[in-house]
Formats: sequence, C-alpha cells, structure tokens
Amino acid sequence: MARKRRESKKEGEGGEKSKDLKIISVEVVTRDKVVKNPRQMALLYLIDRLGPIHERTLQIVAYELQQRGAQLGYDFKIVAGVPYSPEFKNDLIALAYVGFVEVNPRRNRRLQTTNDGKEALEKHGAPKGVIEVLEKHYEELRNIASLEDWKVDEHLKTIKQLRGARRREPFSGLGF
Repeated sequence: MARKRRESKKEGEGGEKSKDLKIISVEVVTRDKVVKNPRQMALLYLIDRLGPIHERTLQIVAYELQQRGAQLGYDFKIVAGVPYSPEFKNDLIALAYVGFVEVNPRRNRRLQTTNDGKEALEKHGAPKGVIEVLEKHYEELRNIASLEDWKVDEHLKTIKQLRGARRREPFSGLGF
C-alpha cells in the first residue's frame, strides 16, 4: 500500500509553484501479522486485563511493567514527565486497525478490547513472561492505572468546562 504525502513546495520555471509528492510504502497490517507479533499481543493482553483504560495511562503502565522486568520491547523516552514510545503508538494503531481494540466514547474515550480481540487472545495468547510479571504486580499496576485514569478524566472534565464557559459567556471579563 502506498501513501502520498506533500513533501515541499518548490519554485518552478516562470515563478510557478509546484508541489512534489513523495510516495512512501507502508506495510499492510493484517490480523495474521498482529497475532504473530508478541509485542502487539502483549499490548492487547494489557488492555484486556486492565479494562477500559486511557492511552496515556496504558503507556505509563507499560513503562512500569517494563521497569519491573517484562520484556515488552518498547524504547520509552520521558517527555514532560510521561513515558512515550512511537513504537507503542504504532502498535496501538495496528490493534485498532484490525479491530482488536476500540475507543469507547461513553467512557471518556478509553481503550477497550473488542470481542475479536478477546477471541484472538484466547486462541493465540500473550507472551508468558509478560503475563507472569503483570500477575505478580497486578494490584500495584492497577492502582497506578486507576490514579492516572482519574487524572486524565479530571483534565478532560476541566477542558470541557472551559469550552462550555466560553460558549455561554463570550465577553466574560470585559464588563459587558
């Protein structure tokens, strides 16, 4: 599958601007490839085990799990005090693309496993090392996840309130 992307604008002859398109080949994600990828199956297991969970919270829990000895294979960088990994994000997108994970809009946009994802886990399972470390530290990681989810929910609630306040009172603070 090829994806087109605008690379840059260059001046052509006669002062005309031309747009160059760069074609980038992207590997197609299929369910077979996802179930054969231990890193993605471990991520699916995390989402399934920890329930509806925010993406940011999931990254924090995956980082903590990796710090406790689970071999997830992500290279986390700490950005603004929060662990981030581009590979993690790509794996999450792949899981959503094949329909193993969905975003639940009723639960403040939390990730959850679909029925197809649950079936894939039952059929193929997750890496044993990840399961062992998660079960060993489950209560601790669940508490971290609950706290981080609460923080994200409060942040989203604050943003929603601020947006609502601007709509109701467009001239607040100006004395009108």
